[in-house]
Parts: sequence; C-alpha cells; structure tokens
Amino acid sequence: MRVRGRAREEDAHMLGFRSAAEVRRYAAKNGIEQISLFVSDIDGRLRNVTIPAGNFTDKLRREGVGIDASNLGFATVDKSDMLIKPDLGFGFADPVEPERKTLSFLCDILNIGTQESFDQDLRHIVAKAVSALRAEGAADEVKIGLELEFYVLDELHSTMTVRETSYRVESGEIASPPGGAELYRIFSNRGYFRSEPNDHHFVLRNEICAAFKRVGLEVKYHHHEVGSSQAEIEFRFQPIGFMADATALAKHICHRIARKHGKIITFIPKLIPGEAGNGMHIHQFLLKRGRNVFHDEKGLYKLSRTALGYIGGLLSHPDSLVALTNPTTNSYRRLIPGFEAPVKAVFAEGNRSAAIRIPGYVNDPGERRIEFRTIDATCNPYLAYAAMIMAGLDGIRRKIDPVRAGFGPYETNLYKLPKERLARIKSFPANLETALAALRDDRGYLTYRGVFPDDLLDKWIATKTKDIMDMRQVPHPWEIARYYDI
Repeated sequence: MRVRGRAREEDAHMLGFRSAAEVRRYAAKNGIEQISLFVSDIDGRLRNVTIPAGNFTDKLRREGVGIDASNLGFATVDKSDMLIKPDLGFGFADPVEPERKTLSFLCDILNIGTQESFDQDLRHIVAKAVSALRAEGAADEVKIGLELEFYVLDELHSTMTVRETSYRVESGEIASPPGGAELYRIFSNRGYFRSEPNDHHFVLRNEICAAFKRVGLEVKYHHHEVGSSQAEIEFRFQPIGFMADATALAKHICHRIARKHGKIITFIPKLIPGEAGNGMHIHQFLLKRGRNVFHDEKGLYKLSRTALGYIGGLLSHPDSLVALTNPTTNSYRRLIPGFEAPVKAVFAEGNRSAAIRIPGYVNDPGERRIEFRTIDATCNPYLAYAAMIMAGLDGIRRKIDPVRAGFGPYETNLYKLPKERLARIKSFPANLETALAALRDDRGYLTYRGVFPDDLLDKWIATKTKDIMDMRQVPHPWEIARYYDI
C-alpha cells in the first residue's frame, strides 16, 4: 500500500493500492465492512454505490460496476449503461465518521463492451488538459491552491407552491434588527477574521479541517469571512489533477459535517442580499521540469512571458470560460459591478476588483502565481479547472500580450473609474444565458487536441439551459413587491 497526495508525509492519508487482494487485506486488518465507490455527476456532486468489503474482487477491480449514466447527466436513456471502475490510487477511509468502518474510492467511467475510458469521463478531462500543455512544451505540471468560501446556517427553507415562492435563512450569528437578542451576532459584512465568541463556527471549521487532513488535503488556514455566518478555508498548493478530485471531495465532506451537527453549509454564490458572496479563488502556476515557469525576475510583476500569455488566454475567453467556471443562474447574482466580486476582464497586482490578481506579497520565485477570482464553487471542478488550463494554453500558444490586448494592468479600484472609461473595459457576461451562447461558438480552445469532447459541451449547455428555463417560470419576490399595484 502507498500514500498519495503531498508525497508520503505523515499527515497525508490518501491511500493507494496495487491490487484488489491488497484492498481486502487492508479491510481485514482495519475492520472495514463496506467499500463505497464514488463518481461525480455532470454538476459536480459526488454519487456513490456501496458494496460489502468481501465483494471487492479482482474481477470487480478489472470490470467495474454497472451504472445508469443517464442519471449522472452523461448519457441518453437509450445508451445509458456504463461501468465505474475504482481508482485504486485514490482511496480513503471515512474522514467524517471513522467508526463507520468504510473505505472509499473515486472511480473512472468506462464504456460497456470495450471497457475503454468514456471520453466524457470528467476525471480524465483535467489529465488531458495537462497532457496538452506537455505536448505544446509549455509545462508538464499545474499546481493550484484554492480559497473555498461558504455559509454555515442553522436552517435554510425554500418554498415554491401556487400560494408562496420564497426562501428563508436562519442563523444564530446573523444580527437581528435593533432590539433583538444579539447573543454576540455579527452585523452585515463585518465578519472578516472575527474571533470567538462572535465567530460561532470556529469549532466546526476545525473539525472540517481535521477531516480534510485525514484524506491528505492540506489546509493553509481557515477563518471567518466578511459575511455573517460566512467562512473560508484556504488550501496549500497541490497538482491540479489531485485538486480536482479533492475539491469535489472537500465539498462533500463539508456537507456531511454540517449535517452531523444539524447545520447546513452552502457554497451558493449569492445567498443573502447585502452580504458578501461566495467565491472560490484559484491560485495557479505552471511547472516545467520542476521549475516555476511563471517567474521572471525582470518581467512585469516578476511574471514571465509564459505567465502573461496564460493571463491573456484566460481574459480572451471571458464569456465562454465562465459558462464552465460560473455555471449557475445564481453565479451572476454575485458578479455585480461595484462589489469585490470581479466582473471586468483585467489583471493587476494586489487588485481585488480585477478578475486576475497577482499576489503582491509573494516573494518565493517557486510560488510566483496568478489568482483567478471570478470562479465560484458551484462549478464542476473537473470541467472548470480543465477549462482554465486550456484558455491559458491558448494564450501561451498565441503569445497573447495582456497589456497590448488592453487587459491592464489596472492598478486602481475599477469601480471608481469614470463610467465612460469603465464602459470600454471588457466585462464578464451578466447572466448564464449569455455565457452559454458564447460557449456554443467559442469552444475551439477547449476542444483543441481533443481535450473537451463536443458532445460533453453540448450536454452541458443543454443541462444549464434547462436550469434557466425552469427558473424563468418562477416569479421573483422582488417583482411582486415592485409591480403588484401598477
């Protein structure tokens, strides 16, 4: 058995096995009774099937388990039979409730009959994107670190009936109107780095971080975020393939721990009017033969031409890129001009109103990086991370200079610029419909070298278009209040 993640360190507990027999020996030694097989659906939620540990045979390891892939969003009903095959290199004991004696594996999706990899298997999209970087000679590894933001709630109710359309949020940390029982609550947007007793969820975040450590996901730090009841956990840099799996798993762990404590954790980008939204800022850099190719001591912000080309590629495809990085109708309620969530396709050092921020506090050439700030955690990490790589690669291939292309640098609060000047700066789309329309036409950088299958992008557009149509059928409370008496 081997340990994966940050190279066999004592605190890394991602498990790797060479054979089904080795899995059974581990199960017997550790009292493992059940083995769960996990796979992501098209939205990025983890689904699973569980088998008795004794049923984990060499045949199962070779041939996999049959599934109805139409329920995952990948296949039509008439061609829905597929296989999931456990990745023995990505195993983990239950990080939330170890007493369950369950061992889990992430799985790959295979075609029935040929047992070859399904070309729309999400886990393989990121690997294909990294392979495209290698084939172009740009880099051989991508490392990312992410900031995961979410709200912790006591209750979340949504109602859609012929008599009522509403949702209600309850949290013991959100301040009530004057005269209410405060109990160390936090007023709107005054939560950044708050400590106990005002920080009600310090212990919960500690438990979440301990669970992350059990699966080899290394936390840099955690803290209370700006919004009342809002939290952030930031992760150390890891290879992007591992982090795509880990992001999906981290969200799954958060939901489970919240439920265990009678809470709800939500990553929805804009939950409470007037409160800060949830983003998922992605720090990233490229390595070639172990060297950070984003660093150049003499370059702008000490960035290399490769890094600037990568930035140019990300900002050259703002509309179609966010169809994958910001894929929900709610995503665009966060991307509103005038707030910290970036809506302008520009870059600069230390500027949190820019879509791409160059962290000014980084002194280590080995961690010279960029931060993409537009993305949110409702994305499917497999698709979003691969899309970022392919957009960046497109900029490297085309030698896009982001300065000449007009993407900056803008070293000022963009929303204090005169309206006439602000209007001349390229924006990200204002809604999901515009983003999906762009993805229909601007996808060559994604399908380059066969990384994104056209069929997968078409399914994605169809799935998200249905979301839009479903939402449009539900009147908004604001509309009722605004127009009822006309």
